[in-house]
Amino acid sequence: MSDKKIEKIVLFTRQNAIKKHWSDALAGHYETEVLASQEQLLRFLAQDDEKKVVMVDEDSLDNLAETLPQLKRYAHATLLFFKSVPEVEHASMVIGKNIKAYENAFIDKSNLLLLLQKVQSGKSWLFADLTHYIISKFIQDKSSDEPEFISKLTQTEKDISIMVAHGLSNKEIAEAKGIALSTVKGHMQHIFKKAGVTDRVSLALQFK
Repeated sequence: MSDKKIEKIVLFTRQNAIKKHWSDALAGHYETEVLASQEQLLRFLAQDDEKKVVMVDEDSLDNLAETLPQLKRYAHATLLFFKSVPEVEHASMVIGKNIKAYENAFIDKSNLLLLLQKVQSGKSWLFADLTHYIISKFIQDKSSDEPEFISKLTQTEKDISIMVAHGLSNKEIAEAKGIALSTVKGHMQHIFKKAGVTDRVSLALQFK
């Protein structure tokens, strides 16, 4: 997505409240087109191979389990999923199927625009609770072969070190954790000392 500026965004929802919220938030920033049926959505994706950005209201899909494999076929489409009440465990199953974002459908305007900027730069966007869930799951899954220094870290330091291992910058970590950039930098110094490294690349390599 980073090679071309997003100009038009397709909005898929059958809910008037969500349609209005999205349209109002994007007005003056992006051209939009609204699709109200799943058939329209699939036809739109299949019509050509041009890159597309589609905001999908998950609750408007007929059957998520059946629809996801169909959506995954359209690699040229960047899919941004939204749900009125995001569910952490459910979201962890959805992410990775050609979906670059998962958020509350009523995300405020400033954060929605920030989300689109992130996607434009090639990054993904997950709502805060899901970020914490994935970190916890990562620690659980990797507990048998995690770096030795992990046991020396506080929980916050563990979270940050895992984010570094996944390529996040200090600024992105600060946004995900809801803390000041200076606080992240302070934690990084403590992590480096406990891990016996002097830079984030060496830290990330400890997880390989």
